[in-house]
Amino acid sequence: MNSRADRAAKRKMVLTVLLLWAIFAPGAFAVEGKNERTLETIMEAYDFLVKQGMDGVTTLLKSTKQEKSETEAVWDDLNERFISVFSKIGHFEFDSLQKKEKDESKANRAAEWANSMILLIHDLQAVGEVVAWQRQINRDIFQREYDIEKAPQRLAEFTDRLKERGPRLETIAKDLTSGRLSSAEIQKCLEELGWIRIAAENISGSIVREIGYLEEDVKLKKEMDKRIEKILENWKNMKARHPNVAAELSDAPIAWVPLAKKHWQNLEKTREDFDTAYGPFLEGKIMKDIPVFRDYTYEELARPVIALQVDLRTALAAAVQKEKSVEELRKELARDEELSNKERERVRVLYQKVSPEKSRALQLASVRAAGGVTRVRELQLIMSRLPLDSPEYKKASEEAVLIADFRHPDQLAAARAIDEFEAETKKVYEEVGKIMEEHKKRKKSLGLTSDF
Repeated sequence: MNSRADRAAKRKMVLTVLLLWAIFAPGAFAVEGKNERTLETIMEAYDFLVKQGMDGVTTLLKSTKQEKSETEAVWDDLNERFISVFSKIGHFEFDSLQKKEKDESKANRAAEWANSMILLIHDLQAVGEVVAWQRQINRDIFQREYDIEKAPQRLAEFTDRLKERGPRLETIAKDLTSGRLSSAEIQKCLEELGWIRIAAENISGSIVREIGYLEEDVKLKKEMDKRIEKILENWKNMKARHPNVAAELSDAPIAWVPLAKKHWQNLEKTREDFDTAYGPFLEGKIMKDIPVFRDYTYEELARPVIALQVDLRTALAAAVQKEKSVEELRKELARDEELSNKERERVRVLYQKVSPEKSRALQLASVRAAGGVTRVRELQLIMSRLPLDSPEYKKASEEAVLIADFRHPDQLAAARAIDEFEAETKKVYEEVGKIMEEHKKRKKSLGLTSDF
């Protein structure tokens, strides 16, 4: 059984249809040959239409949806079907009746109503701007809420790995200071620190990227858009701005103001929750419970690992070069670190020049040169259709033989490219070998093993 609300909605829909029919079907309400369409009935009909559209706006301004199809597109539809009908097409018939009106007071009242209606409709176009602003606010809220939900997991990923490694760094440092570590044990510690350093550097990079991602949240405007504030202020004054329209029309926008502001208030609340969730992280404080790392910025998280590596390497170097001071050894180790980085970069560049991808590309180009097998088949098909003594047959035959014997110019060029690549590869591996040999020799003089 239909509810009272359903029946009321149906009656309202029927009334809307009848009114639209009355507006767009001249003579529809003719009684005994008399046209009942008057200035008064048209004014009432358009008042009703605009009210219908404004009721739709009220519902729309309550919405937290984020898609254009569910926000701006809905406003466009309301505006097209209800609110702007009079200013676009309705006033032509209205103007005609107004000119024919013999009662001057009725004609003047109608003129005032028409001018007021057009001004009201013009003001109501600002709804579109508010709806677009509101949709973006709701999208911002959704993104903030997502970030807030992910905050514990995100921050734990940064801290948990270093919480596990912090105590290990402290233990290694204490063992080194106490002299309990042999050269072999120091070497094992260095290998372990190599992995910890990679982890710390990766975490530093991840944190910097995460902060960059969150900058949008941090820089989010703290004040409402001035243009929107002005529109809301106008809505409060609609009755004074449009005294000659129906009260139910001029009163409605006042109720829209808190609806629009509610979205901004929701964003402010979400921003507060965001600041609570990410405040310590953005302030650089999430490592405060890990003693080894708490005094370093996010970009410097690898520094305590590097410092311990230097101490361990210094201890190894001191065992080999006993005549040198700690300061001299540290300088040599710093120089070694610089040279090692340059060597790694040079090796990377060299290997790029003769990468497997380039080798495969050259091989593929060689197979496809001059059209390859596919071209030979095409030529055979062409030759099968030509007289044996024709110039075209001879030309196709010669090309086919060249390709089959791998003597076509394109094939020879592809072969030269492969030969040049192989020669380049030989040179690359010779240079890499020399770099690695020099690297090992230098490391050995410092009591270290190669860390390539």
